[in-house]
Amino acid sequence: MKCHQSLCYIATGSEVAAIDLRTMKKASVIALGNHRILSCGMLPSEWLLCTGTKDRALLWDIRKSQELSNTVAELHSDGPVTLLHLDPYKVVTGVPSDGQVHVWETRTGNLLNTLSCGEPPKSVGRSTMSAMAVDGCRIAMAGSSADGSFLHYRDFLESSVPVSLPGKEVSRFWRPQQFGDVYDSEDEDYY
Repeated sequence: MKCHQSLCYIATGSEVAAIDLRTMKKASVIALGNHRILSCGMLPSEWLLCTGTKDRALLWDIRKSQELSNTVAELHSDGPVTLLHLDPYKVVTGVPSDGQVHVWETRTGNLLNTLSCGEPPKSVGRSTMSAMAVDGCRIAMAGSSADGSFLHYRDFLESSVPVSLPGKEVSRFWRPQQFGDVYDSEDEDYY
């Protein structure tokens, strides 16, 4: 559930309903047909909605006709997308069973990075992820493996090597910086 101005967006089953809080009536419904929603993220100020399903995440512009052919992007997954974060720059998806987090560019749907939640292959068995939190360029992931429970924290705030995209564009997930730049708290509005 996510509220923005007078609308409350509620994801359940295979649809997301927008309820007008002034009239307490449905204002619109986004139906995914027979795709059950496992997770949902919303960025109302950008008119974006992201739904996690059994094998992908779907990024929607809620102003357009709500048919699968009108999605902004389909973000592939090798399992059920039950962990999801959406902000103006990135979509972060997590699948508990594969122990990986995928970072996608919000505007294009291009895959930017894949982060492993578990230890390197030396650990016994597979890692599973049970929780994920994203704050700007910081990602925390919690889970377990045969070796026990773990918490991984990744901070990309001061990354000095931006991700290169086709056409020499730079991802906004990592702010373009020159070597030697120092962190400035005024830059936090950028993220």
